[in-house]
Amino acid sequence: MKEQELLFLGLLQDGPKHGYQLKKLMQEISATFTGLKTGSIYYPLKKMLGGRLVTQTVNKAGKRPTKYIYKLTEKGREEFRKLLLKNILTVEKPYFSIDLSLYFLNHIPVELRRRYLKVRLKLLSRLKKGLEKLRHNLSGKTLPNIIAILEHNQELLDTEIKFIHRLTGPP
Repeated sequence: MKEQELLFLGLLQDGPKHGYQLKKLMQEISATFTGLKTGSIYYPLKKMLGGRLVTQTVNKAGKRPTKYIYKLTEKGREEFRKLLLKNILTVEKPYFSIDLSLYFLNHIPVELRRRYLKVRLKLLSRLKKGLEKLRHNLSGKTLPNIIAILEHNQELLDTEIKFIHRLTGPP
C-alpha cells in the first residue's frame, strides 16, 4: 500500500485532481513505469482522507456528474517526502515473473523449454523496441527522470535478453 500511497501523493504534488484524473494517470504510469497493479482508487483515497494526507472538495457543474477533487495537505506533502526517501533507500531482491518458472525448468523437456524461451525472447525484443520508440518519442519533450526510468528498464531488458539467450544454448 505504501507504494500506491507514494504514487497518489506524488501525483497530487502538481496540484489538485479529481478521482478520474488520478485513476487515468495511475494506470498510465503503472503500465509504463511500474509493476503496480491499480485497483480501486477510492479505498486508498478514503484512507488518506482519514489520515489527513489529502482533502476532498465536491465540484458539481450543472447536469454533469459530481466530481470529487483531492488536494494534498501539508501533512500529505511531508508523508510524500518520507515515503519517497524511504523508497529510494529500500533495496529489495529483484523479482522477475520468469524466476518461478526457472526454478521448475528441469520439469520441461529440453526442446519444449528452448521453444518457449525463444518465444519469450521475441516478446522481450518487442517490449524493448516499444521502450526504445517511447524513449525516442519523448526525448527532448519530457523530464530527465522519465528518460532515466526508460533507460533503466531498457538495461534490465538487455540483461534478461542476454540471459535467456544463454539458457537457450547454441542454435
